[in-house]
Amino acid sequence: MRIPASNFQDSEYKRLRRVLIYEPGPEIARIADPERVLHLRRIDYPGIREEYRKIRECFRRLSIKASMLKPRVNKSRAAQHLFNLMYTRDLFFMSPKGAIIAKMAGSVRRKEPGQVKRSLKGSGIPVIGAVKGQGTFEAADALWLNNKLVIVGVGRRTNAAGFKQVKKTLAGQGIRCVSVPAPENTLHLLGSLQLIDSDLALVRADYPSRGLFDLLRNNKIKIIKVPVNAEVKEKQAMNIVCVAPRQIIMPADCPRTREFYRKRKIKIAAELKLSELANGAGGLACATAVISRDIN
Repeated sequence: MRIPASNFQDSEYKRLRRVLIYEPGPEIARIADPERVLHLRRIDYPGIREEYRKIRECFRRLSIKASMLKPRVNKSRAAQHLFNLMYTRDLFFMSPKGAIIAKMAGSVRRKEPGQVKRSLKGSGIPVIGAVKGQGTFEAADALWLNNKLVIVGVGRRTNAAGFKQVKKTLAGQGIRCVSVPAPENTLHLLGSLQLIDSDLALVRADYPSRGLFDLLRNNKIKIIKVPVNAEVKEKQAMNIVCVAPRQIIMPADCPRTREFYRKRKIKIAAELKLSELANGAGGLACATAVISRDIN
């Protein structure tokens, strides 16, 4: 079903309606050297299948449509392009009129954007741009600050040339795009910044970007600094999905961070055990590519 143009996404916090996810197949268990494919540890295949069963169940319970990415597989070639495909958030950035396809910084993930581009087009979702040439752009570096302003973390994964291409594409919709320094302690801007309402942002406490703080405050957005503890570092406690204003899905077994959120009147819509996703160096936010949120 084709979603009407100008009805995809213009925020990080409005009611979440549709996402794109990919459940890894048996190839995930055949990885001999996790570090060579950017993972932290080996991933247990039955374990991650169970995690995805619960992810799908959670989205269904919250009335969020989870579309499944079905990649094109060439059985005569190595499955390297599937090893990180579960982190779909990195692969495209959704605007009101359609998707901007990423170009990954590392060769391990270079073929993944083509898989997601094919999937989106097959679902009738417009692709309005793709980063090319010398540019690199990983979409978890781009976040909606408000419906007319997108911020992009420029650094290791997204470079200046990629940022300029994204900026030009969004300008065609009357949307301003500004850059901030990408964080050093997380892979993408999304790992250090989460917008959970029009006037509220969670910022990882070890992200020392005064430019970002000034930008948030100038746009009347309150900053909550999330303490960096073992839950945040190892269990991805800040790797959350905002399903509605001040309502989130977060990893389970993070009691200190859960209480931190609740004291600040952030509703926990669900908690999910996601240790296998974490073994791959990501979390639920990384594994959830937004196709549409309410726009009003």
